Amino acid sequence: MRRSPTRHLLVAAALGVGLALLGSAGAADPPTDAEFKALVDQDAKIIQAAADAVDKAPNAKEKKVVTRNAKSGIQSSALILATVANDRTDGYAAAVRDEAIKIYKAATDCKFKEAAEAAKGLAEVKPAAGAKKVDVLKELGEVTPKEVMHNFLKTNQYGTNAEADIIAGAKKGPAPAANTNLIAHRVLAMGELNKTVVKAENAADKKKWEDYNTKMVQAGEALLAAGKKKGAAGDLTKAYTALNASCTACHDDFK
Repeated sequence: MRRSPTRHLLVAAALGVGLALLGSAGAADPPTDAEFKALVDQDAKIIQAAADAVDKAPNAKEKKVVTRNAKSGIQSSALILATVANDRTDGYAAAVRDEAIKIYKAATDCKFKEAAEAAKGLAEVKPAAGAKKVDVLKELGEVTPKEVMHNFLKTNQYGTNAEADIIAGAKKGPAPAANTNLIAHRVLAMGELNKTVVKAENAADKKKWEDYNTKMVQAGEALLAAGKKKGAAGDLTKAYTALNASCTACHDDFK
């Protein structure tokens, strides 16, 4: 999809503003204990809600639609959560990651009740001994951008509503219900996954994908830095604007 000159200039201007913020944003730290717990709670609820919706679908036609969204929603929640958890080095996070991988596989096989039961136990999972990082994507097999990005869709699609929160944050500042730091951690997890899960058919597109992803990661780091500072609302709005611009630029080329 080709961008209009006006839209291109608006996106470039927003990115320019965002790049000015990036000088103070270095490599992001993994989520704090409180942030990680909140992420786990968010995704556990999404997974359970998605599984329940499949079980309660009133007819075959409705169930087909619900199952499609629920499957993608559970897979994406599990994938993002496993990626975020893998960036920490403690035993609890490693155990959450391993359970998230199991949840992803259960959803892939449409074993939604099994995924929901595992999600219920995420908060109390027993810490793993000798925690170490793993190759999450290698554990899961084939993963597409759909599974990576579904987590950002609306809650009625079994996502976190992060995409809408980012757009709103760029227009008028973050909504009270939006947790800026959690959104930033999810963006950074997506950026990590996008290094391997690439939507490109040739070398030129792959280069564009990598460039867009780099800008998105930088904007995500800046958003996290702004969120942690808890400073002026204007700084957060600028950070959201830069992140939204990086997402929009990529979406315009890669639909």
